[in-house]
Amino acid sequence: MFELLLLPITLVILLLILVAPLIIIYLFLRLSETAFEMVGFSHWHATLAVFGSILGSMVDFQLISVPISSYPEWYAAIMSPFSDYAQASFHPLILAVNLGGCIIPLLISAHLIIRHQVTVKKALLGMGVVAAITYWAAQAVPGEGIVLPVWLSPLLAALMGLLLAKGFRRAPPLAYISGTLGTLVGADLLSLFTPGILPALSPLELHQAKPLVLSIGGAGVFDGIFLTGIIAVLLAASIVCIFRRSCNGVR
Repeated sequence: MFELLLLPITLVILLLILVAPLIIIYLFLRLSETAFEMVGFSHWHATLAVFGSILGSMVDFQLISVPISSYPEWYAAIMSPFSDYAQASFHPLILAVNLGGCIIPLLISAHLIIRHQVTVKKALLGMGVVAAITYWAAQAVPGEGIVLPVWLSPLLAALMGLLLAKGFRRAPPLAYISGTLGTLVGADLLSLFTPGILPALSPLELHQAKPLVLSIGGAGVFDGIFLTGIIAVLLAASIVCIFRRSCNGVR
């Protein structure tokens, strides 16, 4: 009798284990679409932006055709008076740009500015603050890339969106631009141009046969710019809803 009762319970547990990942994926996609709708996109454009970012995270465009293993002469000449690291060698690496984590966020941010969702002045200010702090907080992990605390960029971006927004409806777009572009500039671009970062990311003793690929905006959807923009928008919108005690007008 006990075995007969245990069988349905076991089947239900197994079914939940199989269905749970699908539910999590659905909720993630739905929240992502909601975030893009909050910055002013239609439902179909939001869906396109989400799936474009996810699929684009697997696409890298190489900036250089061959791997590099030392700084260019012009860079070493400029930086040599300030740092000995400018002439350091490193394990061969390839610099690339990620479609989903760099190019698409740039296009979305430009679209928001052109549509007057955000002014250029406020976008630059929000981006500048996030870039400065993320540059200071970024750490180079050998063989992996430049990493940040997961919460830092979204929280900063949401705060900048709320502080700079003239109206509550402007907070989510400002949060998106501040988070995505600020992190791209501060954590990725400025860090890569910092003397000694490339040797730290790709040291000569790196145990890897192939060249290391450093992708601007890359490292996947769950470790890049995409999540920063999504979480920043949702945080900003949630705080607006809490203070207004209503979510009307946020979208």
